[in-house]
Amino acid sequence: MIPVIGFVGYSNSGKTMVVSSMIKILSKRGYRVAAIKHASHGYDIDIPGKDSWQHYESGAQKVIVVGPSSFTIHQRCPTPPELNDILSTVSDVDLILLEGFKHEPHPKIVIIREEYQPEKIGINHEVLAVVSDARANYDIPLFSFEQLDSLADLLLETFIQND
Repeated sequence: MIPVIGFVGYSNSGKTMVVSSMIKILSKRGYRVAAIKHASHGYDIDIPGKDSWQHYESGAQKVIVVGPSSFTIHQRCPTPPELNDILSTVSDVDLILLEGFKHEPHPKIVIIREEYQPEKIGINHEVLAVVSDARANYDIPLFSFEQLDSLADLLLETFIQND
């Protein structure tokens, strides 16, 4: 089973920056990483006016765009898919990093900015570590935004090297 680690925090806390940094760090170390982003307010995947956008806007249930080094599937769904259904489509990677999905049960890294109250985040048994620019005392590892290499070490020690 591929390890799944979630990165959670308030809007503008730095989740995307931390996840992107983890992807870069882990990829440079030779690990294959998948990222799944929860867009609770919706998202646009295509550029208005492009052919694939026109196909989707015309009502296609599924649009697949194929390029020389990637492909993208844009599919309509009557309700948001369950996280486990999404995870079951991912293969050939060493780790799956989630951005968001804070209410789903999985190990989490909590991102906290000093301007927010840490008490609102909900540090519980699922939380493996905290990344923050605030000084705080936790019973779990605390990393600054400048210590993301050390966070990557913790993820590898916890999820890969102990397999």
